[in-house]
Amino acid sequence: MIRVRVDGADIIILPTVKGLVSEGEIAAEVIREVRPDAVGISISKEELQALRDKSIYGDYEMSTLEEVYAQKLSKFGEVEVPAPCYVSAMDVCEELGIPIIPLDMNDVEYTEAYCQKIRATDMVRDSLFARRAARVRFDLGSPLTFAKDWDRKVNRTKGFRQLQQDRERHMAATLLNMGRRYRRILAVIEAERADGVHATIAK
Repeated sequence: MIRVRVDGADIIILPTVKGLVSEGEIAAEVIREVRPDAVGISISKEELQALRDKSIYGDYEMSTLEEVYAQKLSKFGEVEVPAPCYVSAMDVCEELGIPIIPLDMNDVEYTEAYCQKIRATDMVRDSLFARRAARVRFDLGSPLTFAKDWDRKVNRTKGFRQLQQDRERHMAATLLNMGRRYRRILAVIEAERADGVHATIAK
């Protein structure tokens, strides 16, 4: 975990690997142990709303790229969608009466950022990568190294890198705003974005 103190608020960042069932168990355990005043998770408000409707979990269809990610990640254990780290965080927060807050951009903000940052060449390269992703070699030393290597290769173009940086800045800003209301905050953030969020907060 990553800890940072800002203006009297303690922010604890839990980097998590999306998809692994074991990561959901870790998130639940940490929330019970830390007992924060509030929990932030690195999804949008629309995604959190969908997460609350468990009747639609079975309707989710993965993209080709997501299927490759899940297949590679399964080397480390059982994989599920939606990401168990977020589902478990939501469930435990509801059980304990802890506010859970979406940290990421909402759909409108993300669409605007996407249109500003992503060019036609970025989309073409992304499409080409998706077609050959199953044949690409990734660092499978651990779930964390795989997730970060996957992120580097999927977001290798300038536009997609900038888009992810925009997400990190937005999540950091949301956490800082939470710090004005809550003294002890736990942030469950995808491992690929955790360092960037921390660096932005710590500036």
